[in-house]
Amino acid sequence: MLKRPAMLCAALLFAALFVFALARLFELRFEQGDIYPPYSTLRTDPLGASVFYESLETVPGVTAQRYFEETFKSDDGREHALFMLGADTSSVNWLSRSEFDTLQRFVFNGGRVVIAYYPEVREPWWEHHARTNETDQSSSDEKARPRHHRQPAENNADESAGETNRLSRSPQLVDTNTVAKTNGVAAARHKSPRHARRHGQSENGDEPPKDDDDEDFKAEMRHYTLLPAEWGFEFRYESLDTNDDGQIQFPNARRVGAAQDLPSFLPIHTALCFTNLTNGWTTVYERGRKIPVVVERKLGAGSVVLVADSYPFSNEALFKNRSAPLLAWFLGSGRNAIFDEAHLGIAEQPGMATLMRRYQLHGLILSLLLAAGLFVWKNSRGLIPPHPDAGDAAEPVVAGRDSASGLVNLARRGIAPVEIINVCFAEWRKSNTRLVALSPAQRRDLEQLIQQQAALSPHQRKPVENYRVIAQILQRRH
Repeated sequence: MLKRPAMLCAALLFAALFVFALARLFELRFEQGDIYPPYSTLRTDPLGASVFYESLETVPGVTAQRYFEETFKSDDGREHALFMLGADTSSVNWLSRSEFDTLQRFVFNGGRVVIAYYPEVREPWWEHHARTNETDQSSSDEKARPRHHRQPAENNADESAGETNRLSRSPQLVDTNTVAKTNGVAAARHKSPRHARRHGQSENGDEPPKDDDDEDFKAEMRHYTLLPAEWGFEFRYESLDTNDDGQIQFPNARRVGAAQDLPSFLPIHTALCFTNLTNGWTTVYERGRKIPVVVERKLGAGSVVLVADSYPFSNEALFKNRSAPLLAWFLGSGRNAIFDEAHLGIAEQPGMATLMRRYQLHGLILSLLLAAGLFVWKNSRGLIPPHPDAGDAAEPVVAGRDSASGLVNLARRGIAPVEIINVCFAEWRKSNTRLVALSPAQRRDLEQLIQQQAALSPHQRKPVENYRVIAQILQRRH
């Protein structure tokens, strides 16, 4: 059998290897980044936008940062550009009044807001359902009410097909029948808590209030703002052309206006476009017969850019269709790029761990853990070291339940066996010489015995035999 130290070392080695393997597994998982939603700057596969984020960090004079708070709070837009990539058409529609005012001040103070939407090859089921209901109903209150519906199982194939059309990336033709491969990707599109609140839902996905709660719902929605109505635009879905085999043909949007430094054509992988543009919107790219897909509007000292397709910001686009002038135009005059991750569901939850990371309290936590370990060790083993000559008797003895047993245990741990006779005789002389009358012969024999034992080496002393001799001397008559 292995000795105890060897078993302890083997257990520690096994624990270290297990921790290393677990950390490596998580590291590989997070490096791939596919646990994050599409077009997140934390995602490193073709669907992510990490390359764009990291490239901005290498540009002299330009900084890039991620924003994880659920509510945008910065209103100083000077030399700042806010990117919201992969946004659903419903995820940023409804803003609280305070958040919209902050965003408005951000733009008016010189900031640039770029909202790039998630590519859809057809109108989503819930958008079609909401538009149909708004057409059929005559109540203006119902028209203004934000809608969000769960997609039933029979419609999952439509959305999965849309994912496939965007993911397959054949240059012009995409097969819409290979939908089974994209179920995992479709499930990766998370709704953020910010999105849930803007659609009359609780954060756990409950349905909107029923009719008996309409009054409370209307009162609550007075504190929210419809972004398209405030900025003067609407969404529309223009069907993409298909060939005889049912494969979608992705068009190229052409440049409009005098921006000669931008690419002449922009690949488009979405049916989404913008319509009913008012209040000074300028079309930058359009497809087909004047169908705007990239538009810009000046607001105060800043500007707002709407992009129907987030593909130009993806890692795949920067590998296949990279256009530095286009990305520089999106950034504008900003020197500080802010990438909002909260609308994708990647939000920083306030709590103890967040505060510790923010204020770098790692050393304090380690100190507290070390103090706790010392406290446990102190209570499990005494801090007084055993006597070097104690030998096997130095093992901790936890026996006895009264004061006498405690005294015996203390004597065992603090006094070496070879010194026990000398110590006991010295203590006996201090306490018992006045109580016990000894004859001169008894006193002389005891002192001679103690002196003889003191002259011997520790290995030659025999405490048990000397104790018996002392007992015989004390029992002897005067």
